[in-house]
Amino acid sequence: MKKVLLAVNSEYGQANVFLAVGHALQALDPETQIHFVSFGEISKDVSSASEYSVQSTPSAQPWDFHLLDGPSFMKSVDAHEATNRLIEALEKRPNFSSSLEVISKVMSLMSPWDGPEFVQVYKSFVRIVDEIQPDLVVVDSLLGPATTACKHLGLKYIIFSPNTLKDFSAAVQPRGAMFWKFPVMGSAFSFPVPWKSIPANVFYCFALIYYSLRDNKSGAVAAHVKQELGAELVTFQTLMASPPPGLKILVSNRAEVEYPLKVPKHLTPCGPVIRPVPAVADVDAELDAWLQRGPTVFISLGTHRNMEEDEALGMAAVITDLLEAAEEHKGDVAGVPGKVQVLWKLKRTRLDAAATYGTGPGTKVYAALQAEIESDRVRIVDWVKPQPSAVLQVKTVICSINHGGANSFHDALTSGVPQVVLPGWLDCYDFASRAEFLGVGLWGNKKAMPLTSPRELAPIVINAVLGPKAAPMRTKVQELAALCGETPGVEVAASAILAEMNGKKE
Repeated sequence: MKKVLLAVNSEYGQANVFLAVGHALQALDPETQIHFVSFGEISKDVSSASEYSVQSTPSAQPWDFHLLDGPSFMKSVDAHEATNRLIEALEKRPNFSSSLEVISKVMSLMSPWDGPEFVQVYKSFVRIVDEIQPDLVVVDSLLGPATTACKHLGLKYIIFSPNTLKDFSAAVQPRGAMFWKFPVMGSAFSFPVPWKSIPANVFYCFALIYYSLRDNKSGAVAAHVKQELGAELVTFQTLMASPPPGLKILVSNRAEVEYPLKVPKHLTPCGPVIRPVPAVADVDAELDAWLQRGPTVFISLGTHRNMEEDEALGMAAVITDLLEAAEEHKGDVAGVPGKVQVLWKLKRTRLDAAATYGTGPGTKVYAALQAEIESDRVRIVDWVKPQPSAVLQVKTVICSINHGGANSFHDALTSGVPQVVLPGWLDCYDFASRAEFLGVGLWGNKKAMPLTSPRELAPIVINAVLGPKAAPMRTKVQELAALCGETPGVEVAASAILAEMNGKKE
């Protein structure tokens, strides 16, 4: 019986593809033993993914969860925020000065742990590896302590990432295209970079190179790791700029849903990796019945994008405008009979803090949408029981309004659902640009980013749902969804992992 160790950060944006591939591994080879290594925050999701995997493949064994010591990725980011002021920089509107500020600090996001924290996570990972003796380690590109340990100890490992081909290959594109063609992460430039923005993009590229070489924190961590462990630091930056020879990197992306580029040989473009999850009807029959009533817009801005009350009131105004426009629309919307309705998953808190405002009767948000809420055309929830991807797979969902995270973008794309993207930081801007470049969505906050403005957003949402852009986007996204469905990314990734584990060439 072969043992595979999946080592990943606990943040959903990174962990989701690992939860997906664990299921696919056992579907392809039920005898594969899954060992999931992460921080405590993801343990419940691992348990539910394991249960569903065994339910789908009864001969498979439940997954074993192994807890890493030390702070998780985002807890480390938060713990060092007073010094790094990274989150503060990310939340500023992208312009020349703020983008340079982000670039000067982005190394702290690629590996947020200080020296002692890094060593603590590293040692616990090594202890777990020694206990399990896996046949293959599959590592999250952002779990630096694990990537460092794998290389230093000569373990058999591959990298698995929800990031894009562009992220891992921009530096090796012909004719120096990273400088003039591909937008620097966080710049919020469209693709290809407009002529007027090329000088700034070139400057950002040189700044990124400079800070990656001169980052004091990374240097201190590297020195501490070298002194304590004798190991050379391997981080996300290493994997992007100079990956170890012979290392294979699996990417949840493929050429047809990416900017045009040359794919280096060490990258395996799997295609969007979507987690197999129970259908909405199997998890929440009442919600499924509600979704079936008519064309539904699903608003979900991810696990990290919180919305303050003023911005939430602006979104309420957007919803009101959309529903009023839908009342004047003749015929079915997107071929779905019934009245347009909205499911809004609203995150009102940052990390573990308490919400500063409510959405129930007597609150400002409720008052702004009172008629729509009381007629059950709008539902505002803190959470939905089914996975967001399951909601998008319901055929009555006609538009996704999301924050441009990799999972959200790919969930909508593979479900054949047009999207309006509201990016707020880093690679989310890339996905908003990618949506427009591919013709599968619209960028909803170019003027207001990283926040939103109802004056800007309302006509964009109406256009995506009811306007002239709606039909062409639906056609294009359904074509790409069908293409991705022919060779699902999760199966490609699982097959590559099994081939590597068994010592076979793909």
